[in-house]
Order: sequence, then structure tokens, then C-alpha cells
Amino acid sequence: MLKKIKGFFRGKFFAPIMFLISFLYFGLFRVLMIPSGDDYFWGGEQGAYLIRHMFYGPQAIYGGSSNGRYFGNTLEIFTMHSLPLAAFSYGLFWTLLLWAMWRLAGKSITALLLSLAFAFTLQGAFINNVLAWNAGFVNYVPPMALVLSYLVIVDYGQKKALPWLFALLTLVLGYSAGLFTEALTLGQICLAVLVILYFNKQAKLYHITYLLGTIVSAIVMFSHPGYHGKSTYRGTTFDPKVIWSWFSNVTHFWLITFNIILLAAILLAILTLVLKSDFSRVKKIILSVISVAFLFYYAVANAILRTIPKNDMYGYNSISLPIAVTDTLVSILLIIFIGYCIFIFYKTDAKMWLYYLMTGVIAGQLLFVSAPVNCRGYFLTYVFMYLIAMRFVVDAFSRVKLVNWIIAIAVILLGVSYQSMLYQNHQVNLERVSDPQFYNGKKALTKHVPYRQFVWSNDLLNQQNPTYWKSYLGK
Repeated sequence: MLKKIKGFFRGKFFAPIMFLISFLYFGLFRVLMIPSGDDYFWGGEQGAYLIRHMFYGPQAIYGGSSNGRYFGNTLEIFTMHSLPLAAFSYGLFWTLLLWAMWRLAGKSITALLLSLAFAFTLQGAFINNVLAWNAGFVNYVPPMALVLSYLVIVDYGQKKALPWLFALLTLVLGYSAGLFTEALTLGQICLAVLVILYFNKQAKLYHITYLLGTIVSAIVMFSHPGYHGKSTYRGTTFDPKVIWSWFSNVTHFWLITFNIILLAAILLAILTLVLKSDFSRVKKIILSVISVAFLFYYAVANAILRTIPKNDMYGYNSISLPIAVTDTLVSILLIIFIGYCIFIFYKTDAKMWLYYLMTGVIAGQLLFVSAPVNCRGYFLTYVFMYLIAMRFVVDAFSRVKLVNWIIAIAVILLGVSYQSMLYQNHQVNLERVSDPQFYNGKKALTKHVPYRQFVWSNDLLNQQNPTYWKSYLGK
């Protein structure tokens, strides 16, 4: 019996079954998800106006929504008008993202479990702004799924000659992924260039066409007139003091500190690899002490930071200068340490260096943004950081069966827990929006759902739309 169970896990049908379950899981997740804020904007008259006018409208009315995110905006509008389409697209792109992670990490059982665990490792800000919000999902998950799909093709192309149709496919991938969010539009051009530089004279046609697609998408996006007028919504800065202020007080927390599960996985994996290595005793001691010190620091830091209230956008209205500066400096040292560990363990691994560089490329762009500042952009960096973590963890623990069982059990328990919380939120929300006083616009909501983290802006009550719910309830 034990041999049959092992054979099933190693069989060719196990991974497809798991990804089918993933598709169904995320589809149900979307059905139970509560729209909020911008979802109603795009699903209402404003969205209808913008799609008829190529997403361009007066700044005083439409602000930052007048932009070149053609595919993200369109997907948001369509999914807000069709729940089956919303569930299908949500399940499809989340599963495509996880599938690509698994392929890039080597297709092992450990890699499969880690890819399935991805959504359950997300910090609260990412849950609130990407996982549990349709407007966040449409602009951040699909483009990353498409970018990683291109990397899967590149990886596959190193093992087997690909037909010319792949050149057309990568052209479409490069063009499509660039019409969701500005940081990735520019970031994927850098990715395309890095890939071509790596292959140099051995670059294939599908590498070139991907670069062409990324450039064309950038031209299309930034030709949009919304980027060329005065905007109170968007702002950039080149003032070092302002950049440091935003990074130290706000954004580095999303980039590094709050990702405690990811940090623990990377540091424990590095510690294990160091202890298993043939390094000198002194080098082992130094690297082990550094790994444990970082692990201890972030455990304590997160415990302290939990005592400081966050606002509804999962940032701090106020945080003491010593805490902010200390945490920023430690985070910068951690980034350098991870880069050094990639150097000593994966010096010739082009994919690891690509992930590391892409984390910096996207985060580097966000440093110059003074408005709007939010956590969503750092979800893109988190994906690349997670790919780095997967490689460390797979190499450190793939032969430790207990680790696979721990990950599998955690995925099952967290998966059930998340759906349970969504279901409870869904039921409470249906009860509160069914009040005629609310859906007729005569009374504001006064009751929160039990798990506010799973509704955008922490279930800020004025972000629910009476007109939408009156139509939804068929009143």
C-alpha cells in the first residue's frame, strides 16, 4: 500500500490533478470574495465610460484610472459584470502562476508543494490588496503569470529546439504582460534584455520576439494621454531625502520585513545548506551565525511591529525613527547576504541571478514613486523572491520527507481555513447588504465582516456600493 501511495505522488497524473484542484479552489475563492472600492468604479458607469473612450477621461473625475493598463482595466470590467468569467479567470491565472513556479523550480514534489503553498505565505498587505481584491488581482497576478510562462519557455528551449510558432507565442506574451501595470511593463523589458545578453550569439528568434513584444507594449501603454497631463494621483521624485523617507518608513516593510514566512524559509534553507557544505569550519560558523542572527532579528522585529497599529492600507501612519532606520539597514544587509549566498551556492545559475536582479529592477522603479504608494507593486518582487526561496528550500530539504508532509498539511489546513473565512465573510456580507435601507442608499453600513483582512481596505464600510448590491440581490 505504501508503495502505491508513493507511486501516485510520483506519477505523471499527480501534478495535473493538483493544478486542477488549484483551479477549482481559486475559482471558488473568487465566487466567495467580496468586491470593494475600485471594483464598483470599474463595474459601474465610470468603467463603461472609460472602456468606450480607450481609458481616457478628465483628471478631475477619473484621476489615476485614466491610464494605459488596457488589459488590466478590461479584465476588471468584464469580471465585475460576469461572476462565472471572474471565477474562471481568477482560477486560471493563479493556477498558471503556480504551475510556472513549479516548472521553473524543477518539477519535484517539494517544488509542487511549495508552489501550491505560495498564496498561503502572503503577508497581510498582499492578502488584502491582491489575493482578496479583484481590482488588485487583475493588474498583478495575470502579468506575472505571463512573464513566468515566458521563462518556462526559455527554460524548455535550452533542452529542446522549439518550432517557429514559439516566436509568435512569446511576441504575444511580451505584448500582453505589458498592458497591466507600469512597473512590470518596464521590468519585463529589462528581463527580455537580460535573457538575450545571457544567450548572446545563441539567442533564438523567440527571445527576440519577446523583447519586441515588451517594447511595443511599453510604447502602447505610455503613449496613453493620461500619463502626459498634470495628475494629482501620480507623482515621482528624485529627491534622495524623500526616497529614503518613503523606503525607510513605508515600503521596505512590504518588500522585506513583513514577509516573515518567506524570510524564515530562506534563512533556514541557507543554514541547512551551509551545514551540509564542504566549507571551512570558520566559514561555516560565520555564515551560520549570520543566518541565525537574521532569523532571530526578524522574529523579534515582527513581534514588536505587531504592537504598532497599521492603517487600513497596511502601512504605518507613524513609526519611530530608530525602529524604521534600524529595520531598513538590517533589511539592506539581508538583501546583500542573500546575494552573497546565491554567489557561493549558485554562482553559475542564470535563473537565480535573474530572479535576484528582477527583484531589484522592480523595487528600484518603485523607489522613485511618491504617489500613489501602496503595497501592491511589491507583490511583483515577492514572486521573484519566492522563486529564490523555492530553489534554496528544494536543495536544502527535498530529501527530508518530513518537510514535504509539513508543507502538505499546512497547505491543506490553510486552504480550508481561508475558504472558511471567506464563506463566513460572504454570509455576513449578504446579511448586511440585504437591508433595504442600505441598498436603497438611505443608510450606511455599520457592521464589519468577521475577517476584515479578506476585504480590500480592511473592509472600510464606505467602500461598499448600494447600487451594485441592489442589482446583485435582484431587488
